[in-house]
Amino acid sequence: MGSSIADSDHMEIRLAGGPDLCSGRVEVFLSGQWTSVCDDSWGIEEAMVVCRQLGCGSAVSATHEAQFGNGWVPIGLDDVRCGGTESFLSECPASPWGEHDCSHEETAGVICSGQLLGSDPMHQTEIRLADGLNNCSGRVELLHHGEWGMICGDGWGVEEAKVVCQEMGCGSARMDQSRTWNGTGTGPIWLDDVHCRGTESSLHQCLASPLGRYDCDSGKTASVVCSEVRLVDGPTPCSGRVEVFHNKSWGTVCDNGWDLEDARVVCQEVGCGEPLVTATGVRFGQGSGPIWMDQVNCTGEENILKECPQEKSLNLTCDHRNDAGVECAVLRLADGHNHCAGKVELLHEGQWRMVDYRGLGDKEARVVCRYLGCGTALRAPHYPIYGEITAPFWLDGFQCNGSETSLSQCERRPRREYYFYRVRVFYMAGVTCTELHLVNGSSNCSGRVEVFHNETWGAICDAGWDLQDAQVVCRELGCGEALRASGGARFGGGTGPIWLEGMNCTGKEDSLRQCPKGQWGEHSCDHSRDASVECADPRKFRLVNGFSRCSGEIEVFHNQEWGVLCGFQWDLNQAQVLCKELECGDVISVHWGDYFGRTNSPAWPFSFNCKETEDVLSDCAYIDEEYCYNRKSDAVVCSELRLVNGPNRCSGHLEVLHNQQWGTVCDSGWDARDAQVVCRELNCGDASTAFGGVRNGQGSSLIWLENVNCTGEEKSLAACPKSPWGKHSCNHSQDVSVKCSGQIRLVNGLNPCSGRLEMFGEQQWNTICHDDWHLGTAEFICRTLNCGPALSTARGSHFGRKYNPIKLTYNSCIMKGDSIILCDVRDWGPCGSGEAAGVICSEARLVNGPNPCSGRVELLHNQEWGTVCDTSWDIYDAQVVCKELGCGNALKAFRGAHHGQGSGPIWLEGLNCTGKEASLRECPRSPWGEHHCNHSQDASVECTGTRLVNGTNRCSGRVEVYDYLKWVSVCDVRWDLRAAQVVCRELSCGAALSAPGGSLFGNGEDYRDFPYAPKCLGTEVALNQCMFDLRYPCHSRELAGVVCSDLRLMNGTSPCSGRVEVFHNDTWGTVCDTGWDLQDAQVVCSQLGCGNASKALGGAHYGQGSGPIWLESINCTGEEEFLKECQKGSWGEHSCSHSQDASVECSETRLVNGPDHCSGRVEGFRNGTWGTVCDDGWDLRDAQVVCRELGCGEAVSAPEEAHFGKGKDPILINEVQCNGTEVSLYNCFYKMHTLYECRHEEDASVVCSDLRLNGTSPCSGRVEVFHNDAWGTVCDAGWDLQDAQVVCSQLGCGNASKALGGAHYGQGSGPIWLKSINCTGEEEFLRECQKGGWGEQRCNHSQDASVECSAVDSSLEISIHLGVAALVFLALVGIVAEAGCRRRRKTIRRRRRKRRREQQP
Repeated sequence: MGSSIADSDHMEIRLAGGPDLCSGRVEVFLSGQWTSVCDDSWGIEEAMVVCRQLGCGSAVSATHEAQFGNGWVPIGLDDVRCGGTESFLSECPASPWGEHDCSHEETAGVICSGQLLGSDPMHQTEIRLADGLNNCSGRVELLHHGEWGMICGDGWGVEEAKVVCQEMGCGSARMDQSRTWNGTGTGPIWLDDVHCRGTESSLHQCLASPLGRYDCDSGKTASVVCSEVRLVDGPTPCSGRVEVFHNKSWGTVCDNGWDLEDARVVCQEVGCGEPLVTATGVRFGQGSGPIWMDQVNCTGEENILKECPQEKSLNLTCDHRNDAGVECAVLRLADGHNHCAGKVELLHEGQWRMVDYRGLGDKEARVVCRYLGCGTALRAPHYPIYGEITAPFWLDGFQCNGSETSLSQCERRPRREYYFYRVRVFYMAGVTCTELHLVNGSSNCSGRVEVFHNETWGAICDAGWDLQDAQVVCRELGCGEALRASGGARFGGGTGPIWLEGMNCTGKEDSLRQCPKGQWGEHSCDHSRDASVECADPRKFRLVNGFSRCSGEIEVFHNQEWGVLCGFQWDLNQAQVLCKELECGDVISVHWGDYFGRTNSPAWPFSFNCKETEDVLSDCAYIDEEYCYNRKSDAVVCSELRLVNGPNRCSGHLEVLHNQQWGTVCDSGWDARDAQVVCRELNCGDASTAFGGVRNGQGSSLIWLENVNCTGEEKSLAACPKSPWGKHSCNHSQDVSVKCSGQIRLVNGLNPCSGRLEMFGEQQWNTICHDDWHLGTAEFICRTLNCGPALSTARGSHFGRKYNPIKLTYNSCIMKGDSIILCDVRDWGPCGSGEAAGVICSEARLVNGPNPCSGRVELLHNQEWGTVCDTSWDIYDAQVVCKELGCGNALKAFRGAHHGQGSGPIWLEGLNCTGKEASLRECPRSPWGEHHCNHSQDASVECTGTRLVNGTNRCSGRVEVYDYLKWVSVCDVRWDLRAAQVVCRELSCGAALSAPGGSLFGNGEDYRDFPYAPKCLGTEVALNQCMFDLRYPCHSRELAGVVCSDLRLMNGTSPCSGRVEVFHNDTWGTVCDTGWDLQDAQVVCSQLGCGNASKALGGAHYGQGSGPIWLESINCTGEEEFLKECQKGSWGEHSCSHSQDASVECSETRLVNGPDHCSGRVEGFRNGTWGTVCDDGWDLRDAQVVCRELGCGEAVSAPEEAHFGKGKDPILINEVQCNGTEVSLYNCFYKMHTLYECRHEEDASVVCSDLRLNGTSPCSGRVEVFHNDAWGTVCDAGWDLQDAQVVCSQLGCGNASKALGGAHYGQGSGPIWLKSINCTGEEEFLRECQKGGWGEQRCNHSQDASVECSAVDSSLEISIHLGVAALVFLALVGIVAEAGCRRRRKTIRRRRRKRRREQQP
């Protein structure tokens, strides 16, 4: 053998001919040329050294026979022999350079697990930005093998952009980085999954997939926009000290002359919002570099700060105590007519994100306006009057009290309604701020002018006030042309400050602030001179051709003419606002298509989108359409009745509208038939109760009616006989009250919270079509009926079908919170299925928790919610609650009002569930309402809505979330280790080891076209707190998985060997080796999916750890599922040091489906999964390695063709070639299995034996057993024929004829393993008879036990020998024939596989 390669010239290595930098033919650079390596003696140890030297992770395979081509370079090395621990291949012994006996078909190669982007010094790539506005913006491209290629945009963000900008000498990255670039490149995609921390000096230091491997298309490429300005040392990325990049160095800007226009340019250049504050002095700390700019004088229109005029020579009096700074907004109003109106966008993770309208209301709008210095909120519309969707949604909501100065001070509310696929363009949040309003006028468009300044409204002095000033006011308020500009407090004098005097507008300005004026608060006026304005009337509305002024076609006054509205299909929200504006009652119905007849009026193309909370239609978001596409008009019927002071709109004292004034009804003669007419007219179902006297409070206005006498069949109260209007002999103590059933009910169910869904409309109960019916809608029904969460939609007329079902639309109902106020019960199209919808609501709920699956337990009984006493409350009771509510599994069962005290009755005590019941009502318990508790003992639970399935244990598998009683898979788009860490934390599974995508754990039965794609920070406590986005289509192969573990092996030679570390209190720590044994090691290996334990090592065998020592004196039986189940003592309590850290070595091979653990189908563990071995080339030498690795003695046979059944896991390797001396199957030569090479019909198997006879024949001799990698003997103490019988049976040698002691067949030389064997003779294996520990005896080899097996009479021995000889001969003939058949079968299979490969595209 030659010396180490290091004795030769300095050697570099590379991998050639492979699919990426970390796979390929090994080539070394020696004596000025590249040469290949011969595969003689080439194995996994050599491959490990190559992968380590190249920074490519661990070795997956060592390849032979020019698997990656011969390369046509000289062969430079042969007989390379590494130990596997060397850092460089040059440290390994080898034949002298150039001496070999190989051909080019015998070159060696490797396949490594992964890489750092720039880990191979021979493949450092150039970088450039293409198709950008300048050299510092554009699509990121890499030069590899002489060809420019792109980077996939998946996961690309600000951190990655920072590294590119720094590497390109282009300063810093803008905060609003795009994920993709508009220009599409034409080259290949070189990289995917690039992840940087932002502190790297080069993109080559970032993690990435191997070069050339990607799973995106060229339309999703990474891009960068760099800036030569950055903000430093501020509390947000958009605030701080201003620094400029010049001459390859960052420097500051002097604050001489620094103002808001300069700050505006900076904010724009760094990609932030409007400037909020200009900072001078050292507000953000002193810089340390040069001062590059002074006396900057921007106009605010420049694109970059360097375009602004500045002083050529720096002021010598300027030092770092004068460094300029700025605070820019991280929120903006986009696409509006000015920066104080538009759709709300937040800067988050390098992108401006729009806000879902449900996440921002009126109070939040006021905070937005205050933060932007835009006065106060005029309205918070959610309609695209400001443009189409151009950015992703921000999926969290905010809850403000209205006094905050920034949204960051408000409570952030993570959204949990995961059905954003319904989001359309008109559901974005918008805000219109105003610093101007008109007071005391006859409408919103006339009155005293007031402006908002310093959080206070104040007046304007009329000095110089004219029609041009008034025109700007009217335009800013959207009120049309100015009709009059008045002074002298025409609309009354104000009471606050007088803010402005001397306005001098041209009339063309967009805002009053743009006009020339005096200083704020400086004036010589009093409130007798307050300025006023009268603008053209705003739009007016009326109903015509109906039964009364509260019903009819909708008309609007526009361009001095009344006209109908185009048929833009009004819904209840718009109609309710109109009814309110007309001072009518609630909306009863909405109709399309000239319901009250067609008029000759013009049709105005206005469409509205109301929230129902507005007071007038002009407060709703609206669009002036270009054309009137549908001349047919909309109609509305408003009620002229209302129920007041009740708990909902269907209960209260009755008021009627007459002569545009509301009044009450006297109870004289009032009965249930009168109440029935009222309920039906209001679409409130049937009358429950008709009250006289004061039930819901007295009215205070007129009493309109007395002696109402309905039959109950009338359609309106106006049709009933009654006294004349206003004539009565009552007082308000006799005001009538009515309680109706409500518009919604469930019938034919087991209780009031289950049944067929019916809604009241058009004077009748209507069955609802179950088409498109889902749990999201059912949830609103349950909440409206004061039931618990929806459990099922009960489709297919589950509760019968009384009426022909009618179809509703998504926006058919007015909502208040989570409850339904009123539904538009019209038939919106044919019911395709003809089936009626049903609902099953829970009679349990969780209250006051952080999410719908955590909180105080409450039960519905006698139509009242009450709590559960915590007496004997445990995890089994909690499991039933979680199951009943569709919230997955129970994590914790809390006592002592953990989620606050309830206020209703305490319904149950002493629950004793098994955990298998479907409802708490099925559990043994005390009678309803009988208890000895108070609300300080209210029970609570915490359930998980996340689970892992199809994994090796509960802490690994495909990620599924619980969504309306269905487990739904999670999309792996943007799935990363941070998201996996959240799942592991939520499930109490320790740390995330990996976040596999690509449906590694299968697709699941309930796969959806658009599963959820979460984006997590990694700090969330549950997956539902992450941001979810459904903008990315997801295919079935793209489902996310997680492998968690609170256990890992460190510093080992493979993933299944090393120092044992456990995860506790968010920290990894070691285990002390006190009492550490093979049973403990077995639990570790089993938990990690690493097969059987081969060694339990102490004394820091794999190096000393550095964290805490968490456990000592572990005492496992070997049967536990997790190491934590064996824990003895408290966490962190020990008397050890890291020199006693415990370690294990596990086998990465196992035998399955055999009669015992030493025979069966061969399976190996690779890349986190078990798989089979193809039997091509499989023989007894390969089997011997498996038996040795598993501690199973010697190989008896190497069966092929799925002898122990076909496997279901992947086929991992093929063409294994062992010499029989290797310590592991993976030390042998093998090929990674590829598609179509083998099928599971060719799975390899092994039969080992840990028992043998050393004598004159295979069935007689000294008994030897295999243990701890060594053969040893058995002491003859107590050795008898029953013991011998077990040996003969195990070896297939018939019956025992003799049990011999005294070393009858000679003395052994190894250990004496067993003594005092005490078999019954019925055992299958000798180990089952073991008495005492291994090696614990006081015998010597003169007492070695032996056996002779025979079931044959001695007189027949000669005949038997002849027969055996004949059988042997026939067996040999059969073996030869079978071998030939097997070769023919394999040849046929290989030909078929070849044809299949050739047929593949």
